[in-house]
Amino acid sequence: MNVKSLWKYVPPAGPIFSITLIGMVLLSALLYYRAVKIQRFLEPALALSQPRNEFTKSINSLFEKEFRAKSIKGLKIRTSSILMETSLLFSGDGAPKASAQDDLQKLARIFLSLMKDDHTRSEISQVLIIGHYPSYGMTGATIMERVKVQRMVGFIQDALFQLEPELGIRYATYFEGAAQQTNPQEKKSEVVEFRIVPSEFLHIEVLEKLEKYAD
Repeated sequence: MNVKSLWKYVPPAGPIFSITLIGMVLLSALLYYRAVKIQRFLEPALALSQPRNEFTKSINSLFEKEFRAKSIKGLKIRTSSILMETSLLFSGDGAPKASAQDDLQKLARIFLSLMKDDHTRSEISQVLIIGHYPSYGMTGATIMERVKVQRMVGFIQDALFQLEPELGIRYATYFEGAAQQTNPQEKKSEVVEFRIVPSEFLHIEVLEKLEKYAD
């Protein structure tokens, strides 16, 4: 069998090119469809997280401005909370440290800046100052720990208002102290949490961003 006889089994180039072109078009359409589906899935998630991300950026920016650093040992910033180790404020016997006033004043300035901004304040329902104490059941030890933490939280709240009087005069109603039980094996009792509770306005803002994805 010579070479010329083999060529008769080879299909014409025209149909092969057409089939290849159709395949490429179908593949492109499939990839585009998948990309659109992924985008439709991601956009609501991004819309949901954007207001919270912007709020967290505001806190981070104020934190860096006051503490002159992105991170401080013993201090952590989460989405809507500032966590402070009690060792930054109090010594082992519970007495306030000399540096406590400086740290609390910086925190007070952060909260005052948040409250003085109309938009940011509209997104805050309440600021909970939460101290944690180990729970040993209904025992005298648990009661003593709770009273101790309640006093510590009250001291912190009063200090914030004294160090920045405008915070206490204009925005005291936003702040509330709380003592929360925790497992004795956990180390939450070593941390004070400043938890910012979002307002309905923030939820409404999120829902407005999600409206266009309802259909």
